[in-house]
This record gives sequence, C-alpha cells and structure tokens, in this order.
Amino acid sequence: MVRKPTRRRLRISSVLLALATGLLVADALSPSDTRAAARIVKDGGMLTIGTTEFNYIDPALATPPMPGASPWPSAVWPVEDATCARLLRYPVGPPPVRYNLVPEVATDYPAVSRDGRTYTFTIRKGYRFSTGAPVTAGSFANEMNRILNPAMKSPAAQYLQEVVGAEAVQQGAAETALGVKVTGSHLIIQLTKRVSDFPARMTMPYFCPVPPGLPIGPEGVGAPLPGSGPYYIAEFVRGSRVVLERNPYYHGPRAHHLDRLVVQVGGTDTAITDKVDSGELDVDLLTAISRLPELVAKYGVNRTQFWSIRAADTFYVIMNTSRPLFHNNVKLRQAVNFAIDRAALRDAVGHVTGSLTDDYLPPGMPGYVAGHLYPLRHPDLAKAQALARGHTRSGKATLYICDSLACPQHAQIIQANLKQIGIDVDIKLFPYAVVAAKARTRGEPWDLGVTRHDVSYVDPSQFIDLALDGRTIQATGNTDVSYFNSSHYNMLMDRAGALSGSARYDAYGHLAVDIAANAAPLAAFSVRNHRFLISSRVGCVQATAHSGLDLAGLCLK
Repeated sequence: MVRKPTRRRLRISSVLLALATGLLVADALSPSDTRAAARIVKDGGMLTIGTTEFNYIDPALATPPMPGASPWPSAVWPVEDATCARLLRYPVGPPPVRYNLVPEVATDYPAVSRDGRTYTFTIRKGYRFSTGAPVTAGSFANEMNRILNPAMKSPAAQYLQEVVGAEAVQQGAAETALGVKVTGSHLIIQLTKRVSDFPARMTMPYFCPVPPGLPIGPEGVGAPLPGSGPYYIAEFVRGSRVVLERNPYYHGPRAHHLDRLVVQVGGTDTAITDKVDSGELDVDLLTAISRLPELVAKYGVNRTQFWSIRAADTFYVIMNTSRPLFHNNVKLRQAVNFAIDRAALRDAVGHVTGSLTDDYLPPGMPGYVAGHLYPLRHPDLAKAQALARGHTRSGKATLYICDSLACPQHAQIIQANLKQIGIDVDIKLFPYAVVAAKARTRGEPWDLGVTRHDVSYVDPSQFIDLALDGRTIQATGNTDVSYFNSSHYNMLMDRAGALSGSARYDAYGHLAVDIAANAAPLAAFSVRNHRFLISSRVGCVQATAHSGLDLAGLCLK
C-alpha cells in the first residue's frame, strides 16, 4: 500500500488581503529591510528586453506561443502584465511566488450568487488609463465583448463560452452579451452554469480593461495603446520592437521605477542570452539551455543575475489507462511511480530547469498538499518490483515521445527504469507536433508518454478536471491524455467544483493526492522553472505567476 499523505493546507488569509491593498513589499520585508530597500532603489532610466518574437499588443490577441513551438515563452504576457490592471491578479513578490488570487481593480473578491452562476465585481475608484480616462466597470465589459466579437478572432473567446449571450455575439446576432452587465461601479457576469474557476480566468491578460471604441479586427490595434497598469505601449513595430512608457496616471500599489522599457524583437534564444551576459541587453526571459551550466557556475542561482523560479507547468510520465497494459492495473501504475528516476528525467534538461515533484498539483497552488508518496531523488526498486509482481501482463509497452530536446534521453531513462520491473519499452520517436496529436487521439496504440501540462491560468481544476475527467474524452483533441475515466473520481471532481473559497481549494488539494496514491494514472516528476538572466544594471527582481519576472517592478541599480 502507498502510505497516506502528509496534510498541509494553504488558505487565503488576511496577509493576502494586505497584499491586495498594496503592502506587497512591506509584507515581504521587515520594516528596517523595507527602509533599506527604499534607499537603494533609483527611479527613472531605461532597460532593454530581448525576445525572439512578439505577435500582438492587443490584449484580446496577445497570446504566448503554444508549448513545443519555438520560442516559448515570449515577452507578450510579461508586457501585457506591465501595462494592465486586472480585476484580480496573483501576488508579485520575492520568489517563490504563491498563486493565491488577490483583488486589484476589483475592491474585493466577487460576490457569487447562491447557484454559482452570477459574479458581481465592484470596481475600485482611482485607476486611470494613460490617457487620463477612468477605468470603469464598462472598461472590462468592453474587452469581454470585443473578445466575443467574431471579427476579432480572439483565442480568449473559449474562456467566455459559459457567459449568457456569448453564443449570440459569436454568431453575429448581437453586439454585446446579455450576461455582461454594468450597473454603476458593478460589473455583473451571468453564466449559463456554475464555473467555479471563473475568477481565476480573469487573471489572464486577455481581460485587460480597454477604453470604449477600441477597433475590432483580427490584426488587433497598434500603438499607442492606453495602459491601465504602471506602463502603456507607446510604440509597436511588429518583428522589431515594443516600447513601454510610464503611465503618468497610475497611482496603484504595484512597484514601477523605470521611465521606459524597450523590447527588442529578433534573434535566437542563445544570441539573446549572450547579449544579456555581455551587457548589450538587460533582460532575457528564457535563458538558453545550452548556456545554463556556464551561467550557474558564473552567477549562482537566484543570487545576482541568473534566476530560476518555480512555475506552475508540470511534467508527467503518462500511462494510457485505456490500453490493456495499464487498464484496471493500479498496482503496475503505482510501480511505475516508484520505478522512475525523477532526478534523472529532470536533469536530462538541466537541474535548474525544474523542481522535482511527485505531486499532481504544483507547490504554491491554493490547497496544495505535499503528498510525499513516491521517491524524488532515487527510484525505490524494491517497492516498485513488489507492486509490479504478478501485474506486468504482456510485459511490453510502447512509448511515444518527441525526437527533439531532451525527449530521447527521457525515453532511454524510462526504458531502463521499467526494465527493472519487468516491462520492455519499445521507443517510438516523432516530431513534437505529431506525438502531441497522437497522444490526444483516442485509439492510438501507445502505452507510455511524457507530457508537460501547461496552464493559461492557475487553478487546481486546470490540473485535475482538465487532465483527469474521463467525461471529457473524445475522438481527438483530448486533454485527458491518460484516458483516465473513473466514475468515483468524476463524482469527487464535481463535489470539489461545487464548493467555493478555501473549502474548494482544500477539496482539490486532497483529491489530487488521493488520485496520485490510489489510481496513479500519471507519474509527476518535475515542475518547470522560469529561468531568466538580467544584466548587472538590473535590480528590484520580483516574481509573478504568469511570466516569472515582473517587468513593471524592475529598476536600475
């Protein structure tokens, strides 16, 4: 039997409410430290950020590339974050940052109707666009209706599908959704069904407030683009540069010191890393893997210039529970969890690229419970062999995996690990896009895979419901790539989703450990780390959930 987890609960507290009212730095530092920090921070000046690509500045279209694309991630969402004041956001602070929602332009968490279908946000006074115009409830409604407009072709429309009247707008039968209402300082969102993660969706930069009359079109708007956060976009030349300048009307709690940030677009990830290392550029948001050993030796980790900060994206070894080898074979799935060498899998990419885990939820998630179910540093072969004995069936497994990056090394590690428990692994290598499509197509003859589960907003349902709800399985395009389908656990997901606040988070946290311990369709092995390099001129490093580095809060030393 797998031992019972250690229970540790994280709750939204008064400390987080203090964060929401602008006491981020004061909460993170002692009073003497806060005064010392204030003395060394210089206001003014300019920093340059390197990125290999930048597609749109329009918040309705500004989307980071999909995982597996090159490059990933880009500067798009970090820039949107610096220019946008949202209803709710995640805290900004010293790493590692936690993923608790805090109000920003909303005065508090939204009021929720008893049936869970109506959210009412009260808008805080005092926020202004860089034009001087006030940010109102209507500013948020404007963006939601722009996103739903079919001419916009916004990828964010999927996150508003449950809004009453969304379909009518998308079909061109209405200009505004009936379920998006403004009454004075109140933004009221009515949904067709309970969507318990709706507040978390509002943290995405898609839902930045915008002034009325902003043009609608699939190419988005150009610059200057009014900003509601510490900065606004003063210039945008696609494929060349993006220029951010300070919003003179921003008086919110978020730190902002620089007069200007310039994003230079183009070049390879290695070239950008080299330019930051030499001082030609100031910020590299995705440090080249090939340079990691040198940079760690030169700067250390999280000390001066090289940073590696835990994100939410999680790597898993997948077991296809619809195939004969793993179907109704919990013992063998548990055996795989004890047999895999998590440290070797992580280190195949680089030890600073990820944080070891055996948990289905990433640390820092509200409700996260540290399960301590499976070994992190070394396999427990005795336990794995005992569990596998009598349950290896054919003793053969087919592994589908990508043919680039660290995938071939991962394949060799998994093959060697499972040989120890009586499973012969046949490796099939494909281009990333091909193997991703095959994994999401029902009936493909694979037994094992490796995936990185990426989320656009951080909520436990995005790891549990999205990856493990068997009722979502379809012919193609599955997110439940282990094809796990348990009526018992489907019911528990429904129960967790029907709760609210800390009770909901706690339910998901313990459900994640329950599934990992007693069903084990996945073997989590690493949480991806944001990794970035800054020049010796850069100070005031703060972490954010979406992009790792808070561009708005940077300063010159």
